[in-house]
Amino acid sequence: MNTLRNIILFLVTLVCVMPAHAITTEQQQQFTYYWYAARQAVEEEDFPKALVLLEFCHAIKPNDGQTLGYLGIIYNGLGKKELALDTYRQAFEADPRDQWYRYTNALKDLHTPEGEREALKVMEKALKLNPKDEDLLEMLAKQYGVDKQWKKALSMQDRLDAIRGYNVFSALNRFRVYVYCNKPKKALEAIDKYLEQDPTNIQFMLFRVELLEQTKAKTADLYAAYEQVLAVQPGHLGILNNYAYHLATHKGDLLKAERMSQITIREEPNNPVYLDTYGWILHLKGQDDLAKFYLNRALWNAGEGATQTEIQNHLDAIK
Repeated sequence: MNTLRNIILFLVTLVCVMPAHAITTEQQQQFTYYWYAARQAVEEEDFPKALVLLEFCHAIKPNDGQTLGYLGIIYNGLGKKELALDTYRQAFEADPRDQWYRYTNALKDLHTPEGEREALKVMEKALKLNPKDEDLLEMLAKQYGVDKQWKKALSMQDRLDAIRGYNVFSALNRFRVYVYCNKPKKALEAIDKYLEQDPTNIQFMLFRVELLEQTKAKTADLYAAYEQVLAVQPGHLGILNNYAYHLATHKGDLLKAERMSQITIREEPNNPVYLDTYGWILHLKGQDDLAKFYLNRALWNAGEGATQTEIQNHLDAIK
């Protein structure tokens, strides 16, 4: 290593004393050789060797963004975080089109409000040069969402969709934004649009059910959504429980509700939510002694919180 370093230092000295003008063919050949050798050393995580090699390249092309970017990787690998961050900044300034990614992530890794703000500025500047960079658009959409800049987040998603079409990520990102914005109807539209492409996607079907439950949708629409999930996954316990409870509390088919609820407690006999639903259905059927038995079991298995309170309320309602 010392021999290699001495050779490189000698070559660097020669480069530095030469007049500042376009590099020669020989210098370009030397640059290419050592640059690829340095990159190989980086891949092997031999950062000291990579640093020696890349310092030579940097001396030949001090404003080369790619070289500066790799220097940042090397400094980071050597544990020199502050130096790495500064080198990533120099790389970005030299080549903002291609060197935004590492600088952005290094700023985010600071975990400070200042770092987050600067990272956003970096991405916004890079976007002017890379208006169709999908990775950049995705990162900006996410960051705008974190910052609750909903219109900008949706704008980035619109641009992504124009490039690659409406897909699962489009639907999911729009769903999240609209939920955060308290626009459940818009969120439902995003889910329904994707379900047109993939009508048996269970996760999106469950998102749809959740939205319908939260917005107190028409009973017929909610039951249709329950049935759609069960057609794809007949044993989905959460849907069976919610469907049964809704039937029981909205003067629906108690026998159907009881059958569904029985499946849930057979599969998870200690689940307090399922036991509570089954106990309440039994009460509504006039079987109060048996209802109390299941509700007491539910209370025994419930931790403190809303579930325990609801179970206790059901018990108190039975005289």
